[in-house]
Amino acid sequence: MGKKRDKKAKSEKNGVVPNTWRYIYNPEGDAADLLAYPSALVEGRIAGKYLLSTETLPDTVVVQGVKKMGILAGADIRIDRELAEKNGVEVATRPRSGRGGAKLAETVSFNELLTSSSKKFNAEEVDVDEPAVLLYTSGTTGKPKGVMLTHNNFHSECNDVVDHVFPMYPEDRIVGVLPLFHVYAMADTLVPMANYGCGLNLIPQYSPMELLRNIEQVQATILLAIPTMYIHMLQVARKGRTGIPKTLRECISGGAPLPMKVLKEFEEVFETRIAEGYGLTESTSCVTLNVSGENYEPGSIGPPAPGVDMRIFDDDDKELPTGEVGEIVMKGGVVTKGYFNAPEATAEAFRNGWFHTGDMGYKDEKGYFFITDRKKDIIIRGGFNISPREVEEVIYGFDKVRDVAVIGVPDKSQREAVKAFVVLKEGESSTAKEIIDFCKKHLSPYKVPKFVEFRDALPKSATGKVLRKELKEGYRDERLIEKDVHEEGTAT
Repeated sequence: MGKKRDKKAKSEKNGVVPNTWRYIYNPEGDAADLLAYPSALVEGRIAGKYLLSTETLPDTVVVQGVKKMGILAGADIRIDRELAEKNGVEVATRPRSGRGGAKLAETVSFNELLTSSSKKFNAEEVDVDEPAVLLYTSGTTGKPKGVMLTHNNFHSECNDVVDHVFPMYPEDRIVGVLPLFHVYAMADTLVPMANYGCGLNLIPQYSPMELLRNIEQVQATILLAIPTMYIHMLQVARKGRTGIPKTLRECISGGAPLPMKVLKEFEEVFETRIAEGYGLTESTSCVTLNVSGENYEPGSIGPPAPGVDMRIFDDDDKELPTGEVGEIVMKGGVVTKGYFNAPEATAEAFRNGWFHTGDMGYKDEKGYFFITDRKKDIIIRGGFNISPREVEEVIYGFDKVRDVAVIGVPDKSQREAVKAFVVLKEGESSTAKEIIDFCKKHLSPYKVPKFVEFRDALPKSATGKVLRKELKEGYRDERLIEKDVHEEGTAT
């Protein structure tokens, strides 16, 4: 373990803390230690040589063991201590401090670890067409499937997509607020960061205040987030609860559609631009991007990136002309080989060399694609197809609404009817009639919701995508019991 800290890196002058970590090892602790060490770190009592220093305290890795059974209890919880002692159970209600408190361990210099490491290391050669990771779709409309993404898929995502659609440079600083187990963060944040040598600041637990603070602290230039996060940041900005960072040169929104109203307001308040991307786990994340500016097309997901061939097919797998709605299909270096241990699902989704996304949409004269809805989400009433997304966009325009999801449900005659699940903004109140009357002003009669249900929140995946299946009456999570090979993949 190195005791001397390396000279401050150039990046520290710009507000970025050097890669220095402290290590605390306590293999034979007790229940009180589980509180003592984290509390001491938070309060700054474990400062060591940094006690009288102007330097920022380094991050700390704490490895603890517990010798015997113990109870961690809040101060307002009553514990039968006699019974606990009789059974050899320790009770801790507050961190131990003073002489028996947590002690400082050594400091680990990341740079020193790198320079002292063995030069005999050789990277293992791999077959670029072999799977690099196995990522499961989020199962928004059915059961998750294991998507096999190869080394070449990630290489194509960096060099064919990121390089041309939202290029990154070594001087860029990315804020990592998305879960790295999801393809959006893995393929468009983690891997490109390593590929281009950018800085990456990870946020362990999301909150809009913490996100804004980190953007300001590290002077972030790129943010990849989901619509819910952009909405949250706007709410914080409106209330003036924190400063508004102005260093972001590029913001990417994915995982779910971003309401147009939110996009425009965010760009104005934060003096940046948002590009709305589209992709799936099966396509190694982003394959199109609708970039704000003179070429921006409202409501579009943009044109496909170089190396990605996208088209619109009908139910007979025949290509449709410009402007006609059908299923979006694609092929290219970013597209997966198939699903793990699911040959039937693979055969269903990959036909004649094309991956069938399950998303309905059309292409305009400029080559820009538009999503109308998921193939399974389309509501059919009276022979007419109704796009839930279109109805949602209208309801988003109602000032009292914070969030909304629309699905098809059976009415008394067992025909499919439109139902809207609405989350109101804090402090607002409304009625189903008020929502329906608003929709009547902006939608054709057959598209107007017949039912409205108010909720405190909508069920969502880790990336903010509404889990529509959980909104359906009688929903049961049977993913571990039944195998359904016909459910579609997941957009990112």
